[in-house]
Formats: sequence, structure tokens, C-alpha cells
Amino acid sequence: MIQRVQSIFLLIAIIIPIVLIFLPLGYLTTDGAQYVYNSISLKENIPDGSSVIRLYYLAFCLFLTSCLSGLALFMYKNRVKQMQVVSLTMIVFLITLMLILWVCPDIVFKKFFGARMEDFIFTFNSVPLIILIVIEAVCLFMANRFIKKDEELVRSADRLR
Repeated sequence: MIQRVQSIFLLIAIIIPIVLIFLPLGYLTTDGAQYVYNSISLKENIPDGSSVIRLYYLAFCLFLTSCLSGLALFMYKNRVKQMQVVSLTMIVFLITLMLILWVCPDIVFKKFFGARMEDFIFTFNSVPLIILIVIEAVCLFMANRFIKKDEELVRSADRLR
């Protein structure tokens, strides 16, 4: 029964982290150059710019979120395990958001740029980033909610027998 409402939400939850991997998350401007921040690296904002910092762990976390959503999509026969996997996906996505929005700009970039932290301006690519994050969180929440409703419906039918 893959044609349920939660399957649509889980399909959207598979696609959004993959989009976030390649979407520029923010821009870092210093006196000497401008850098593009995405989940793979921090690189100079010029054609064929060299990578300054590699951030593969962010891309891995987003890919893991997408894989867990895909796993939950095909676990439709075991709804209890499906709810657990979706809950785990929400936790992994929350950790990934913390890494994207707090750890990288505040800790990693400060460590790389050192004392010159006051010399640069960091701006997030906020509108698409926030929209995609909210859609991902809502899709995971709604998928979990509909899976729970299906499980309650099956249990109520078992009581009637």
C-alpha cells in the first residue's frame, strides 16, 4: 500500500535534502573575497573557485536524512517501525539544521578565519533555505501523523473482530 497520503509527504522529504545539498546556503564576504557556503564546501565565489573548507559531513547528514525518508517510504508493511524511522529522520534533520545554521558559521568559520572574524559579513540565502527547511519539517511531521492514524485505524479494526 505505497499509495497512501504519507507516501507523498515522505517522497517530498526525500527530495528536499538532496536539493539542500546543492543549494547555496549562504555567502561570506571578507575584505579580500566573497565565498559561497553550501553543504559540500566553502569556496570562492568566482567561476571554478577553489574550495577553502570542505564540509562533507553536512552533505552526509542531508543524504542520510534523504535515505532514512526513503527507507521509511518502503516500510509500509510495518507501521510501528515506519514511525520510528520517521522520528529518527526528524532527529537527524534537527541535528543537520543545527550544524548548518550554528556550528559552521560560528565555530568552523571562526576557527578558519581566526582573529579576522570581525572583518567578514555572513549572510544566509534565507528565503529558499527557510522555505525548504519548513517544508521538510512539516512533511516529516505530517507523514508521522498519518502513519499513526493508519496504525490506530488498524488496531481499532482488530478490536472489532
